[in-house]
Amino acid sequence: MSNFDQLQKLDSQKIFDVIDSQPGQLRQEYAQSMRQDLTAQDSEGISNVVFAGMGGSGLAASIAKNWLFDRISVPFETVRGGSLPGYSDGRTLVIISSYSGNTAETLKAYDDAHHKNCKLVCITSGGKLADKARQDDALVLELPAVSQPRLAVFASLKALACILEDLELVAGGDLRSELEDSASFLDTAKMAWSPDITQDNQAKRMAQDLHTKEVVIYASPRLGSASYKWKIDINENSKQIAHSNVFSELNHNEMQGWLFPTTKNISSIILQSKDDTSDIKKRITATQEVLGKYGFRPTIITVQGSSHIQQILYAILLGDFVSSYLAILNGIDPTPVELVEEFKKLIA
Repeated sequence: MSNFDQLQKLDSQKIFDVIDSQPGQLRQEYAQSMRQDLTAQDSEGISNVVFAGMGGSGLAASIAKNWLFDRISVPFETVRGGSLPGYSDGRTLVIISSYSGNTAETLKAYDDAHHKNCKLVCITSGGKLADKARQDDALVLELPAVSQPRLAVFASLKALACILEDLELVAGGDLRSELEDSASFLDTAKMAWSPDITQDNQAKRMAQDLHTKEVVIYASPRLGSASYKWKIDINENSKQIAHSNVFSELNHNEMQGWLFPTTKNISSIILQSKDDTSDIKKRITATQEVLGKYGFRPTIITVQGSSHIQQILYAILLGDFVSSYLAILNGIDPTPVELVEEFKKLIA
């Protein structure tokens, strides 16, 4: 992995530069203007929140629910499709997220929300979604220009956090400040994973361990959204099969699947936090003991960070680097998703 010339040759769209810039997305100033557009008065009558988004455009909701699970004051549902739940009505805040603004399922969800007289906010970089929203006088938060939706996740998270905070739907703390503090923390952490670090680079070392393997990522509940982001990154950046699951759900089903096949070509990872409960720590240890004889020898990552959101984003940023280095080892450009684009053409 020391051949930086090979990395530059394959990385035609400069994904490592984009990854490096991601903490800065948490400082996006576009969200500050929302203080003039959304207030606590706008939340009057809101009984639930529905977030609709596909692929990378839906990741911000997964992270927010993981981070704010015990702080959100109303039910929060995520939709990955074109239809909203039957209970959606004028008391529902629907947040529509599509980076391109042209995602078919998300546009259908917008139309469904508009038909049901839901309160609408859109997160997008443009496209048909922005046009619809402006025509209907719905609030639009514009995302910065990046090459793929999965690389605008931190910006989407900042936008979503601002919506929830300004509507006073979240208790306990200043979400903007938490994210901006996280940006400073990540700016320091990312230096150890940079392409120009050739010695003792954790991200490069892990990519080598995952090369040519099917990848399984398990996480404590505090880091469930990060494990899912790792899966997506390995699928899309590395173009490699990966799966994710969370303790203790996996102890009720997936762990039984380690019996067969008896010969495995799997590399496994556990994402854990020093702040995990004693029960989760016990389950992680017991899982390693039970499955060790069946080829489960995970790399343990104990995430850093002084707050819950710092720990989630630390894990996500590390996964961005690992999966992109893994793409280089696979001899492929990390950014394009050619199979996805081929599929879209077939169904257009």
